[in-house]
Amino acid sequence: MRDRENRVTELFRRHADDIHAYASWRVGRQDAADVVSEVFLVAWRSLHRVRAGEERGWLFGVARTVILARRRQGAAKAALDERMVESTAVPDTSDHLADDVALRDEVRRALHALGERDREVLVTAAWFDLSAAEAARVLGVSRPTYAVRLHRARNRFRDAFQRSSTAAAAQPVHRPMTVGEAQ
Repeated sequence: MRDRENRVTELFRRHADDIHAYASWRVGRQDAADVVSEVFLVAWRSLHRVRAGEERGWLFGVARTVILARRRQGAAKAALDERMVESTAVPDTSDHLADDVALRDEVRRALHALGERDREVLVTAAWFDLSAAEAARVLGVSRPTYAVRLHRARNRFRDAFQRSSTAAAAQPVHRPMTVGEAQ
């Protein structure tokens, strides 16, 4: 254990600045430190894969993989956000346009009131038509864990939706003044 700690410490001392410079170039200075942290976490966990004399190249390869994974996650989040916005678009042919808009707005507010983990579990369950086993695999958890998270997320969503509905109902309805009221 002590040898591993010493080896990672030495790798960090010798290569962290170079990895940071590379990450700064690829993702910007604001995210570079996070990339460096992830790279050396991988190094800690996978030290047995690093051959003596090949450390620097291996660390740069890990940095590239970490950066690509972060970009994929960012792109997936952006796509999900876009899909959420698109799904709230209301067609003009609706007979109950105002009701549809109000309901979608309440759903959106309730979703945004939840934590990221709850939103992820609900969206995975509702929008992507995955089985429980597939959704669990996507989220990296066991099927029972997924079922518990989904149950809890649904309960929290229901509570947030009820709070949102109550808040919306409590807001005064604005109507134009009539001529008689203006005098």
